[in-house]
This record gives sequence, structure tokens and C-alpha cells, in this order.
Amino acid sequence: MTIMPVIIMIFVFVPTIVLMVGMPYLTRETISFGVTISAVQFHSEPLRQMRESYAKISATLHTILFILCILCLIYGDEHSKQQSWIIVTYSLAMVVISLVINISYHFKMKSLLPMLPIAQEPSIMAVDTGFRKRNIGLSNNWFLIHVLIIIVSIVTVLLNYDQIPDQIPIHYNSSWNVDRYADKSYSFVFMTTIIQVFITLLFTFENWSIRRVKQQVQPTDPNR
Repeated sequence: MTIMPVIIMIFVFVPTIVLMVGMPYLTRETISFGVTISAVQFHSEPLRQMRESYAKISATLHTILFILCILCLIYGDEHSKQQSWIIVTYSLAMVVISLVINISYHFKMKSLLPMLPIAQEPSIMAVDTGFRKRNIGLSNNWFLIHVLIIIVSIVTVLLNYDQIPDQIPIHYNSSWNVDRYADKSYSFVFMTTIIQVFITLLFTFENWSIRRVKQQVQPTDPNR
């Protein structure tokens, strides 16, 4: 029985499952399953039932898949590559299930949209003209710290490359003994640095997107 992979699976994938199941409740009131709607339509009974249905189906399928993965890890061979293949297969299956559910509910939402209620009460649109003057994102200069760390990592590895052993441990069994090695190479040694670069670029893009986000306009009842 292998316990460590199970613990890792729980800490890594359970929060992901919770986010995917609750996604319809976390989006803006003007977006439902990728379709633009009004706030009145978002709070309508048909969409409330659709979100509840999505959460139940998604939670059921992801829970079944997760339990099957845990059982395979528990009763699988801990001294082979089987664990890695189980986790990779589970990750792919989780993505496929999520895509299928979301695509099906997207088309269901588009077919339901003409039958949803339309707000009849008069409303006003409040637009904040100072929206762009707010600090809605970080300055990209903050990412220079990450660039500096990456440069230091590259220089450190290059200066100490000869001191790195020819065989590098890459996997430990449940007893914390090394059971798999990899040959030293520049591509393998710099793998961590490549991940650093990728994550920094990703965060920079996300910050750029936030700084250019459109203002969320919320209609209000003038009688309030």
C-alpha cells in the first residue's frame, strides 16, 4: 500500500475538483456557462436549477474518477512507473470530463437563453469614469524580482555544473529511498529554471490582462 501518492493526490486535486464543481457560482452574474446574460436572468429559476444540476453531475463524475484513481494507487505497484501513468491518466480524464460537461452546458445555455425572463423594470447604468485611474493591477516592474532570481539560478547552475553528480535522483519510494535516476544534462538540470520562466511569463500575462479588464457595469433600480 502506498500512502504518500494518495496524500499528494488529495492535497493537489481535491481543491481543483472543488473549484471546477463550483465554477458556475464563482463567475460574474453577466456570464453563465460562457454565454452573456443579464443579472435578472442569472438569478432566474431555470438558471438556478441548471447550476445545481451542473454541480451535482460534475461532483458525482469527478468523485467517482478520483476514488478509482486512489484505489489504483493504493493497490498498484509502488516500485514501477505505474503510479506515474495512473496520475497522468487521471489528470487527462479529469480534463476531458470537465470539457465535455462544460461544452454540453454551454450549448444547453444557448438554447435556453431565448426562454429566460427579461428585466421589465426600469434601470439605470452606473459607469465609473475613474475606473482606469484605479490601481487594478500590479506594476510589471515587480516581475523584475523574478527575472533576477531566474538569472541568479542560471548563473549558479552554470558555475557549479561540474559539481552536479552524473546520476540525479528523480524518484523516491514510500520508504524515501531513491529508486530512479536520470543522467545529468543541461536540459534536465535547467528544467526547474524553464518552469520558473514559464510561470513568470504566465503571471505577467495575467497581470497584463487584469490591467486591461473591462469595467463590470451593474444595472441598478432607480427606485431604490
